[in-house]
Amino acid sequence: MNKLMKLFTSLLGLIIMVNINLSTVTAQGEYLVSDELIHEEYPEESFKYEIIQQDVNDFLEGVAAYHNLEVTDFEHSSIPELTMERYSFENESYILSVAQVENSIAYGYTRSEGFVYYDVQNVVKENGLEVSTEDDLSFATREEITQEIDTLIHSLGIELDYSIELQSITANDMSTLLKEYFNFEGGDEEISQIATDLYMASVKFFIDDIPINDFTMGDYEAGIVAEDTVFQLTFSENGIENADLRGYNQVGERLNQINLNAEEIISLIEKKYNNIIILNDTQLSSLDLVYLHLLGSNTDVETEHYFPVWLGIVEQNVDGEIFQNYVFIDAETKKELTLY
Repeated sequence: MNKLMKLFTSLLGLIIMVNINLSTVTAQGEYLVSDELIHEEYPEESFKYEIIQQDVNDFLEGVAAYHNLEVTDFEHSSIPELTMERYSFENESYILSVAQVENSIAYGYTRSEGFVYYDVQNVVKENGLEVSTEDDLSFATREEITQEIDTLIHSLGIELDYSIELQSITANDMSTLLKEYFNFEGGDEEISQIATDLYMASVKFFIDDIPINDFTMGDYEAGIVAEDTVFQLTFSENGIENADLRGYNQVGERLNQINLNAEEIISLIEKKYNNIIILNDTQLSSLDLVYLHLLGSNTDVETEHYFPVWLGIVEQNVDGEIFQNYVFIDAETKKELTLY
């Protein structure tokens, strides 16, 4: 894995959603900015946040207690090249794991069919399927499931604010979905054994009322996909089928205020691309304020803090094929970051 890949997979971001119209650089180098691109659409101040090292042993104790296990029941393994410490427990009913990768912690729980239900949840989200019912399912009410999620989050020692989005799908609707999106060799008989009433939960965490999200960059994934959630769970009549929490850190107080100027950032990007010989149509397709967290030794600068960075995505049209370039500009220093 090269250094760039390591960096991208170690970044955790917090996206403040910003809506802008496209700004265009033509093949002749003329840079156009939409009249609707208004400075007031952007936040005017930002903050750095202190990252508190989460003790993996304390986290493991919370996981063990929730699942009625002892810490000594977990098998420990280490992967030095990934700076990973992993604790796992497995029996014939489920697999349970806790991992620390550099400064981030992950928690995973999967029953025998849990992988399928996790995939079902992702298919529903990625395709925007209208399959959810607002009714309570046969095995539990929506309120009971919400209370169970609250219990789990508190057991894990997570102190961030959060909201729960709860969807439910009936066995009949799941059967239809499995036939359309999954390839089961056993056909209807195998599907009938898997299809069940299912609650699908997505938990979003917040810092100062700002949602914690991450983003993708081309073939690279920085933490979790943009606009995706940090914590996903599925529930059937058997209880939790799958729980997946990745990239968790404790976050402390904000440290200082930074004044933001989106127009200045657009001008910096404009200058950069006006100084480049452009052979193809090029446009600034998006501009977001992202809180980056550089972890470990994979970067030339180590930090224990989130710091605000403007992320501009510049698209180039080459014979009908779109290529994306990523521009990172430090919101405090206004200098472009070079990622290694």
